[in-house]
Amino acid sequence: MTNASRHPLSPWFALGGLLAFVGIAVGFASVIVAFLGRSPAASVATPESLETVSKCEAPAVGIKDAVSAPFSSQEVHFSSADGHAYNPNWSADGKYVAFEVVRYDGASIDLYIASMNRTTPIDAVKVPLWDGSKASGNTPVMSNPTWHPNGISVFEGSNQEGTDRLYVYALGEASATELLNAAQAPGDLTFPTMTPDGRQLAFVSSQTGNGDLRIWNRTTNKITQLTNTEATESFPEYSANCRHLLFTRQQRSTQDLFELDLVTNTERAIVSGSGDQTRPIYAADGSIVYFTSERGADLWDIATVDKTGSNKRVIAEDVRLPLRQRPALTPDGRWVAWVSADPTKDGEIALTRLDGTKTVEIPTEYRDCSEPAFTLQNGRVLLAFTFLKASYADWRGLYVMDVTDSL
Repeated sequence: MTNASRHPLSPWFALGGLLAFVGIAVGFASVIVAFLGRSPAASVATPESLETVSKCEAPAVGIKDAVSAPFSSQEVHFSSADGHAYNPNWSADGKYVAFEVVRYDGASIDLYIASMNRTTPIDAVKVPLWDGSKASGNTPVMSNPTWHPNGISVFEGSNQEGTDRLYVYALGEASATELLNAAQAPGDLTFPTMTPDGRQLAFVSSQTGNGDLRIWNRTTNKITQLTNTEATESFPEYSANCRHLLFTRQQRSTQDLFELDLVTNTERAIVSGSGDQTRPIYAADGSIVYFTSERGADLWDIATVDKTGSNKRVIAEDVRLPLRQRPALTPDGRWVAWVSADPTKDGEIALTRLDGTKTVEIPTEYRDCSEPAFTLQNGRVLLAFTFLKASYADWRGLYVMDVTDSL
């Protein structure tokens, strides 16, 4: 994909076009400066030895602290003519939800962002990519959105069969822009994830191996390579204090879970075995929640292990595997949401405590519910999920529900 420094200034620019271009460029710069906290360095960063990471503890979350008026549960509106909604991902403050829209022909994936006011969702808007970018052609593929704490979305963008690059976008800007140029970070860049304080971004790069982990430090604008294997790594996830990084590694024909200590630069296996162990996420107590198919292909469960990878426990069986998401934990990290693979239960969202003591089933008026995702806004716990209005429906929507009183 073309990097930010190579966007063309074609001859058709008259004065008005040039002024418009300058305005867009200023918008790009404002997003990058807001993200970086300063102007990006011009020099090309090279991998170097890891430095001690500072603590970045996320604030403790109490689900029913300072509860405000109930949120009006309702559908998030977007152009249903575009395709199916998938993979909702909330900003840290719960003000925005980004989600993918897979077009009916399967040729492209658009990214939408919906704002939430205090009581209702606002219609979603499509994230635009600059016309000079290859990703903005007729077949853009934008996926795996994540969020900086400042409300700036980071996501993968490419053309079909093109190079995946990382983009940033702030709602209201003219368009998204590339975060790391090709000289600084060559190859495909995928699976972006931020530290809780927003100072570092972990991602997977195809520059070496079959996809190795790297970290970009936004303060120094330096990139550090973390792994160097022939295996394929994916789904990195930071611990709350930023010291550890969970990830999935595909070895032979299955996926296993590993953890890196970013201070000592040491790696340890967390979970392995038959089937896939994948998409890990840390719970509030430091335990690890993940999807497992150890019972057989296409038979998915949600399991937990403690910090050492011991005391494995399956807390939900026969779950529907989301398109790209990890297990959906509540903001306090004590409940997980899931949908049964049983088609007679596909209109329900199940909430299970991680200690296994309680499961709550929330009925909906929809079918084929999937991909639950939680956030906390004004003391209310909101649950986003995708759905079909009926078994014969030809498009998948996105719904936001207040589940505070169910927990």
